[in-house]
Amino acid sequence: MEEEKRLRTVAVYCGASAGKNPVYTQMAAELGAHLAAKQIHVVYGGSRFGLLGSMADAVVANGGGLTGILPEFFTKYENYQPAGEEIIVTDMHTRKKMIFDKVEAFIALPGGVGTMEELTEILTWSKLNLHAKPIALLNVEGYYDHFIQWLMRGIADGFIHQTGSVEELMVISENPKDLVDQLCHRWTEGNIPKS
Repeated sequence: MEEEKRLRTVAVYCGASAGKNPVYTQMAAELGAHLAAKQIHVVYGGSRFGLLGSMADAVVANGGGLTGILPEFFTKYENYQPAGEEIIVTDMHTRKKMIFDKVEAFIALPGGVGTMEELTEILTWSKLNLHAKPIALLNVEGYYDHFIQWLMRGIADGFIHQTGSVEELMVISENPKDLVDQLCHRWTEGNIPKS
């Protein structure tokens, strides 16, 4: 019997802080629950704090699979206690590469500079045709509105090529369930042979 073709692994990028608005934590937990319900294994940066921790706890609480990849120096800094499988690596570059290699898609939630760096790197690699893995943005409370406007301006002004819209670059939603459903659909479209 042929194995079902579906999205099985996803990287989640988000803040190791909770932010000031409690809705960020709520949406991170809802995302974790929806990923677990769809049996999508989550690979993330390993932190148990902030949005990362809320998402990870929700994945585990709902019976989902979770792998945290953490650079060694974070284990001293964070007093790390894993929620799921843990992999300790030597540095940040190894961490990012291992996350990339283990997943089939990417989701970004609100976060700080590290989250933005991870998101833009994955977008850059996509634009350079280094991967064709779908990317999704959970735009909680319009957190990424200015980033989306910047991308639209880059497309309009000819700095971001080979795309006609931001929606071609990534799935965008304010709702965790809708985001996961759209991401699964986009992954399926890209991975099921056309007849």
